[in-house]
Amino acid sequence: MKVSHSFLVGFLLLLLCAPPSRAQTATVDWTNVHQVVDGFGAADAQTGASMSSANQNFFFGTGTGQLGLSLLRVGVTNGSGDPGSCSRISTSCAGVYVSDMQAVLANGGRVYASPWSPPAAFETNGSTDCSAGAGNGQLSTSEYGAYATWLSNFAQSLKADNITLDAISVQNEPANCQSYDSAIWSASQLDTFVKVSLGPTFLSSGLSTLIFMPETPVYSDLSSYGGACMTDSSCNRYVGGANWHDYDASLSGNTVTADPYPSGWPAGIKYWETEASCGPGYGPNQCQSGFNTNITDALMWAAIVDQRIAVDGANAWLYWWLIDENNIDDEGLMSANGTIAQRAYMLAQYARFIRPRYNRIEATHEPQAGVTVSAYRSISGGNLVIVATNYTSSAILQYFRLTNAPNFNVFTPYITSSSLSIAPQATVAVSSNSFTYSLPAQSITSFVGNTTTLSASPVPPTELTTKVN
Repeated sequence: MKVSHSFLVGFLLLLLCAPPSRAQTATVDWTNVHQVVDGFGAADAQTGASMSSANQNFFFGTGTGQLGLSLLRVGVTNGSGDPGSCSRISTSCAGVYVSDMQAVLANGGRVYASPWSPPAAFETNGSTDCSAGAGNGQLSTSEYGAYATWLSNFAQSLKADNITLDAISVQNEPANCQSYDSAIWSASQLDTFVKVSLGPTFLSSGLSTLIFMPETPVYSDLSSYGGACMTDSSCNRYVGGANWHDYDASLSGNTVTADPYPSGWPAGIKYWETEASCGPGYGPNQCQSGFNTNITDALMWAAIVDQRIAVDGANAWLYWWLIDENNIDDEGLMSANGTIAQRAYMLAQYARFIRPRYNRIEATHEPQAGVTVSAYRSISGGNLVIVATNYTSSAILQYFRLTNAPNFNVFTPYITSSSLSIAPQATVAVSSNSFTYSLPAQSITSFVGNTTTLSASPVPPTELTTKVN
């Protein structure tokens, strides 16, 4: 059969203009709402002082070139690694990180605290160093009440400085006895301390600070150390969140083993990942040696963050240090000499745009091989953020479709790759709440949109200055 030239031209144009197949469509459902996002961040704990104002602006600011981290993890005063005394409410008790706390709060973020050890006087071995002296250091049972008051005084001392402490952990890594500030706790000790001392003390003090536990060094310890309290209604009634560290994260390519919220634990409890990094002999199985600034390292962490937030349903994700104590490992987002790793900008792809109290909403998680997608909207207003990661070595054309959503006219893409660091790109026009974008090879792209944005010209996303009450 003879086919006319005009028919062939028309048919080819139809193929070129048609959207990708359904399997390659990332559908974002505005009305299918999942968990609240509390934020993304890292710690200044154990560093002995607040950062410079320049570093505070870099880490917590939400402007061009800044990371917008919205969760700061600090150490609780104990008189040693985190100096000061909380025998009473005082400036000393507030500790040495007040300036950092004020900086993150000024940028709409939150403060979270972890104790590395009770004060030496409360420990069975008389030291904040768990391995010092005879036996492993533990909180003396006779000091449960005094230590609960100490932690309450810490929160109240911060309050006197107009700092609201969002949450506090019972103990950093209770399974690990180290030759630095640390303490050993059993599951039953955590259960007893929270229900008999800490919970009632916080309640009587009128504190809104949430109590988190068990903050285990690895996910595999979470149920065994937290189970006694989380299955005891007289204990879990005081608990606002479950937390753990991601040092046993296991990856195969960009697929990460799941860390789901433990079955049988009470609903309505926040679920935070509160520390992760790569160091000598520890960290996820794809860690590299040395201090790494490459995109391979950033994409490993991108896969982990995506799994924890978009699949496991965590409310928050934190790295270990903001600034490393050295230049030879990956414990910090920035090295001691000021070199910034691409993993810092990876985290900013989430933190700077997905502000505290946004909700994750349903999105096609793996629309095609080598690509993951998640989406987030503000509780009020029309802000929408779509995060798309391309783990492959080639650019991939991705089609996005919004359903049950108000009308969007444009999105502004921000990209981190081997050559870009949260760099804004030309705006993308949206037609019938759909758009197509070429995701660069080995990149993380955040598409930021607002229903009130009517112009097709580049505009700064309004949620960058969102404040949380």
